[in-house]
Amino acid sequence: MRRLTNTQRANIKKIACLLLSVTMFLLALAATPYLARAIPNLSNAAAQNLLDTDSGVINNLPIFALGTGTLPPKTDQAPPIQELPQQNTDQEPNQSTKPQQKPTPNEDSLFVTPSNLCWYTQEELPALNIIDRTSYGVNLADYLSKPFPINTSITAKPLVLIVHTHGSESYLQNGYDFYSPNEDFRSEDESQTVVHIGDLLCQRLNALGIPAIQDKTMHDLPDYNQSYNNSLKAIKSLLAKYPTVQFVIDLHRDSVFDSKGNNVKPLTNINGKDCAQLMLVVGTNQMGIPHPSWKSNLTFATHLQQQINEDYPTLMRPINLRTEEFNQAQTKGSIILEVGSCGNTIEEAENAITLFANSYATLLKENLT
Repeated sequence: MRRLTNTQRANIKKIACLLLSVTMFLLALAATPYLARAIPNLSNAAAQNLLDTDSGVINNLPIFALGTGTLPPKTDQAPPIQELPQQNTDQEPNQSTKPQQKPTPNEDSLFVTPSNLCWYTQEELPALNIIDRTSYGVNLADYLSKPFPINTSITAKPLVLIVHTHGSESYLQNGYDFYSPNEDFRSEDESQTVVHIGDLLCQRLNALGIPAIQDKTMHDLPDYNQSYNNSLKAIKSLLAKYPTVQFVIDLHRDSVFDSKGNNVKPLTNINGKDCAQLMLVVGTNQMGIPHPSWKSNLTFATHLQQQINEDYPTLMRPINLRTEEFNQAQTKGSIILEVGSCGNTIEEAENAITLFANSYATLLKENLT
């Protein structure tokens, strides 16, 4: 048998390496769907950008309220408005299903750090605190002493409207304290987003005798830059349709990262349950947008913060007063409600919104006829 030349042996090795590379590529391609399911909320979008609307530094943690990012196109079919239910019950609304097995991070996973961001500990008395991003020098004690700013009655007609300017803001799946480096914390799956939390809030308020409706539209889709324009149109339209609505809750979730870029989730434990900490954001007229009712909004937010502090100490982060108007000029009871952050799990957000609804209903029942 004739022996192979050096050139022939080299060519054979090249062909073998090529075949091996193609085989490995095809195997990796076939495994992609399985890898994708193993990582929570995996997205092809770039890692989340941090907003320029930051709310300051708390305990050396820069707080970014109202996240940003580019989003994929969405169909033109808008989700329906959640109307009033046929009957009220005292049962808590259904919450998400916990995973059966604890997830396992991989070598690329990034981890979340829990932190108390309410500015006092569970051993201390609750306090009214504010992050004032304006030049108005607000003292919350002055607003707490003001009378409740809205005089109306609780009837069977809608009183509260829940909207979602950034409806695609999502949470980590239950059981996860880590995420993939390319996670953008956005989802069009309603069950993983603030829309689900708003749904639970709407159900709970109605069960407690506070008539509420919800706009389930994700107003940040398909164009994030049009989020507030879109939600303003929806708010005006729904206020015209339901003139009895006096309170608007624009429900978001925050994004909190420390100075080193670590993902920090605001967390407390109340009645044995881990709860995402909440934050009220109140807009003003300082950027020049007409907003004659901003002091009424702040008065309402201060009374609400005080009520929750009394009911559930450590649940609330400081009130965030901003120069932006945030579509809050439409009623005297408009607020942005930040439910946790992108590091919180959906269950932690669910636990928190149930407590919020309890205090919100108590406040309205005590101050409305």
